[in-house]
Amino acid sequence: MKQTVQKNTLSFSCSKSMKWLRTPKDIWKDLSEEFDFTCDMCASDQNHLVDKYYTIETDDLKQDWNGEVGYVHPMFDGKIGKFVEKAANSKGTFVFLLPASTHTRYFHKFFYKKDNVEIRFLEKGKKGFHFGHDDGTEPDENEIGYIKPLMICIMKND
Repeated sequence: MKQTVQKNTLSFSCSKSMKWLRTPKDIWKDLSEEFDFTCDMCASDQNHLVDKYYTIETDDLKQDWNGEVGYVHPMFDGKIGKFVEKAANSKGTFVFLLPASTHTRYFHKFFYKKDNVEIRFLEKGKKGFHFGHDDGTEPDENEIGYIKPLMICIMKND
């Protein structure tokens, strides 16, 4: 029996327990030193990293992103492509923390071989990437963290 998989289902997803994650401190430290972020584009009321932020409740994808230096960490859900497309259609600088899913349609359509995009693949530590919890508590660094590869994609739309 032949099994068919729709193209739009070939994206990374995670468990419901990982729905709201804080960016690993070392990744955020490096990015916040490099970029003067004006907005956290996909946050929660508990995990936002910038004073101005959008949430699911404020319908982050319907907000005006023009003129922002936005941090975009879309919680690794099935809507990553929508966040990438929103940034691509907005004027500003957008810095994404994403799974290194180079097989996805959004990667090829909006990131790969684009003059306005820089892609940085992150080196994983021996025990993976350790995302903080939404309540502000830190994970146990001795446990195995997220082991799949991550990338930073910087999109500059003048």
